[in-house]
Formats: sequence, structure tokens, C-alpha cells
Amino acid sequence: MRKVPRRNRLEMLLGLLTVFTVMAVISAVAELTSPQPGIVPSLVLLAFVVMWGFAFRAWRRSGCPCRDDGPAVT
Repeated sequence: MRKVPRRNRLEMLLGLLTVFTVMAVISAVAELTSPQPGIVPSLVLLAFVVMWGFAFRAWRRSGCPCRDDGPAVT
């Protein structure tokens, strides 16, 4: 079985978190338009945004697979 590189796993995680973050945004906006808005959808949205931010940060730090960090040629 082939090992999936870290960057690919993080891209899949970012995609999944993006879908759920968009659904949380829709839910939070719908809750705001209700007669008695609650705080729970906003807290769920905040949690998803924070998780997305940490995943994006890890993805950026994982490095580009196409970049070569070898010695510079002058």
C-alpha cells in the first residue's frame, strides 16, 4: 500500500473543512434571521474557522513538492 504524503492529506482535510465551514456559515446566517437567534451556530462557525486556519497553516508549512531547496546556482 502506498503512503499518502502529508501535503495531500492536508489538502483533503482543507477541502472537507471548507465544505463544513460553508454549511456553518449558511446555518449561522439563517439563525441570525430567526426571531430569537442563538449563539451555538456562531460558535460552531468559529470552531470550523479556527480548525481551517490551523490546517491551512500546516499545509503552508509542509512545503511545495515542486520546489527544490538545493544550493542556489549563481
